[in-house]
Amino acid sequence: MKVGKLSAAQLRRLVLPYRGRSRPDVLVGPGIGLDSAVVDFGQEVCVVSSDPITGAAKGAGRLAVLVATNDVAACGAAPVGVQAVLLLAEGAKDAELEELMADIHVEADRLGISVLGGHTEVTSRVRETVAVVTAIGRARKDRYVTPAGAVPGFDMVVTKAAGLEGTAILAADFREELARALGPDVVSRAVAFGQEISVVKDGLVAVEAGARAMHDATEGGLLGAVDEMCEASGAGCELWEDAVPVRPETAEICRHLGLDPLGLLSSGMMIIAAPDGAAMVNALGRAGIPAATVGRFVEPSAGRRIRGRDRRWRPLAPYPQDELWRFLEVRDGG
Repeated sequence: MKVGKLSAAQLRRLVLPYRGRSRPDVLVGPGIGLDSAVVDFGQEVCVVSSDPITGAAKGAGRLAVLVATNDVAACGAAPVGVQAVLLLAEGAKDAELEELMADIHVEADRLGISVLGGHTEVTSRVRETVAVVTAIGRARKDRYVTPAGAVPGFDMVVTKAAGLEGTAILAADFREELARALGPDVVSRAVAFGQEISVVKDGLVAVEAGARAMHDATEGGLLGAVDEMCEASGAGCELWEDAVPVRPETAEICRHLGLDPLGLLSSGMMIIAAPDGAAMVNALGRAGIPAATVGRFVEPSAGRRIRGRDRRWRPLAPYPQDELWRFLEVRDGG
């Protein structure tokens, strides 16, 4: 298998047939494009999501908290706490574990949530530290959403910009090379994008403003997330490339490294299906969250397509591997 997410076909064949017993209180279980489970707790629901961090050398604890709570927020739920499973390689130092836990604590405290527990061990089965965080959130039963609610005719709205997390990782890990090529100011601004990858506020504001479906853009970038949202909803889509916000620093770094910003790790961007895109953009803007309408969901018979900057349409085809992992594999000689 290649590094990165499994394909939809692999998930259907190898993972999704094995889901245990069906229960009426499990309102949302595993599925293509569905990152969180939703469990009925009466007037409220409990939303649960797990995510690993394996590609960031620095700040892994913080990132692990953010990506897991982002999935919960994509259901319109407020995070309550996280559990952390930390697997460290043989020879790891005490300082590495303490730094991980300090990062987790600081980010949880910033979000106003608790560290609920987890598991920590040193194992010969990993070469580098793996951090897996499970986030737990709550929402009113009549207010939660999933990526499966994108109805044909809804507008597609995104927050912030494409490729934020991937840009921050590349800028931090290849700071010297990129500074020589693009200048230290570009790299410093790009590293700072790592402070913007939470979409908890985005999700909570959007659900109050009438979002009908949401999905955060993580591995596979905007293209992968839109494809997953269409898969979950059974809808087609039209995506307008020239409407997608891409920051100059992301564009410069991707141009230098030969990457596509739309296929680059994009935590920090929430994709929202809304009946009225302009009203959603305005509501998010009032909350201090930049947003843009970048397309619409259409009938499944119309397919999934993207209008390029040359105004020509082509099929929307996610990269088989996130642009970050592809780049790292090439650099490592893989």
